[in-house]
Amino acid sequence: MRGLKRWLSTAPETRDELISLVQQSRQFLEPDTVDMLEGVLDLPATQVREIMTPRPQVIGLHESTSLKEVMDIILETTHSRYPVFDSQDDDAVIGILLAKDLIPILVHMMRDQEEKIDSKRLKDLVRQPLYITETSRSDTLLRSLQRTQVHMAIVVDDFGNFAGVVTMEDLLEEIVGDIVDEHDDFDEDSDINNIVAHPEKPNTWRVQASTVIEDCNDELGSHFDDTDVDTMGGLVMQALGYVSDLEGESVTIDDWQITITDVDGRSINDLEVTKTNADSHILIGSH
Repeated sequence: MRGLKRWLSTAPETRDELISLVQQSRQFLEPDTVDMLEGVLDLPATQVREIMTPRPQVIGLHESTSLKEVMDIILETTHSRYPVFDSQDDDAVIGILLAKDLIPILVHMMRDQEEKIDSKRLKDLVRQPLYITETSRSDTLLRSLQRTQVHMAIVVDDFGNFAGVVTMEDLLEEIVGDIVDEHDDFDEDSDINNIVAHPEKPNTWRVQASTVIEDCNDELGSHFDDTDVDTMGGLVMQALGYVSDLEGESVTIDDWQITITDVDGRSINDLEVTKTNADSHILIGSH
């Protein structure tokens, strides 16, 4: 206790001093507690674009989607909230649909009121969206979510175009780490396992396309450039320059070969990253 009192005798005057103090506190506090404190202090320095789900990975609905199709999507994806787009403009979000708001519809279905269900427009069920720019600070997002009492915000770029969505869970994961719920596939959806050594191929890793480039660089010792794009999938798309027939395509960036192993439409899901002895340049070709 005497050592703790001496350690706390001088109050930090700057944010950097406070962060340094928290890092030094590992000798007194549990590691998880220190990590949580660091996560809270990092929020002002974290932009929304760093934690959001980018547009290609967003599962959304259109206002013209039939309620039967909506139910099928919810059962398949098991999310609790979905952005709903204007049928004529994919950049215009008219609201957020909460899966729980469909419970009265299910009650009517059980009472065989099919005609009433089919005639009800999806637009009548959505809630007012909260918009935030992708360059906003994460602590600003947190205050906005608390003030409006919503758990999902629509992220827009500098031109007002739809860029993605961000949730309260995304913010919490910045503070406490990955949150795996009962619907998550731990091996596929958790960031903990998004870079996995290939069991059969040497110097090769399986990498989720949503993996942040900085995380990949830290894990593999690579030096991929994240100036213009944030994720490994975005890096590959930037190198390829086109968005069709992606599965099996590969690029070589510096001394790494990156092959697209799984796609969903025009969205890349998974990559295979292999260390090579190539010179530092970019080649494009088929795998």
